[in-house]
Amino acid sequence: MPNSKLITFLKISVILVLLGRAYQFIFFSAPFISLYYYAEYFKPYVEKQFKMTWHEFLSLPEIDIYTDYIVYCFGTLFILTIPFVIWLRQKNYKAFQIPILLSGIGLIFLAVLLTITKNYKIGQFIEYSIQFTTPFILLSYLRFNLSYKTLQFILKLITALTFIGHGLYALGYYPVPGYFVDMVIRIFNCSESFAKSFLLIAGILDFVIAIGIFLPNKTIVKYCLIWAVIWGFSTAMARLLGNFYSDFIIRSLHQNTFEMLYRLPHGLIPLLLLYMHNKGSISKS
Repeated sequence: MPNSKLITFLKISVILVLLGRAYQFIFFSAPFISLYYYAEYFKPYVEKQFKMTWHEFLSLPEIDIYTDYIVYCFGTLFILTIPFVIWLRQKNYKAFQIPILLSGIGLIFLAVLLTITKNYKIGQFIEYSIQFTTPFILLSYLRFNLSYKTLQFILKLITALTFIGHGLYALGYYPVPGYFVDMVIRIFNCSESFAKSFLLIAGILDFVIAIGIFLPNKTIVKYCLIWAVIWGFSTAMARLLGNFYSDFIIRSLHQNTFEMLYRLPHGLIPLLLLYMHNKGSISKS
């Protein structure tokens, strides 16, 4: 029988991602419009059918309207999926899996779009590994009753990929995003040079975590997971704290809380792994 505590961890992770992305899609937007600019294989058909250039087609106001409608529909799907996640059981699995699968596909699609907007950087895609895989992991664990070791390996893999994706930016393999530096400066009230050095160290530790959690030494694995929990939650909270202004409390919460929500699983999944690691160590002692 699937472990109820593991299911709870997975459900909370899925709910946080869906809630954060739903808020983003409904109140803000998503980069769906970018898909049109990379879908030039439609160009000959559009120019022939509508008697206008591709650029003129993309400039039509209807394009923005339809795109906003699609984004809103995805956001609505995410928010409506949450009750299905909460009440998901083995006995209602067949019916309840459908919206969860659709939302999971939507999260993958979003990760692809975000990668496209970043010039197809693979690091951008794998950074979302925890976010778009957790719905499928939850369903697989319930459906196939995955073994403890199999689930643990899958969770370690997506954790490693997420931290590697983040680390590639922090290390400077990809250009370090300016908002990374700005967040560190605002949170620590430090200089730009200190912020860049801090991010470099954080990037190195991201790779240490990605490797360390697979080592056979249980002590090393434990400390790597502890740091992964701390850093995962910290990077999530930084989205809110680094962009919070006391003069605009409501606006700050409205504009930044959703970014924290869908990143909280970056700390929650390592916490689940730490729980599994400690439980395994106790059972063998």
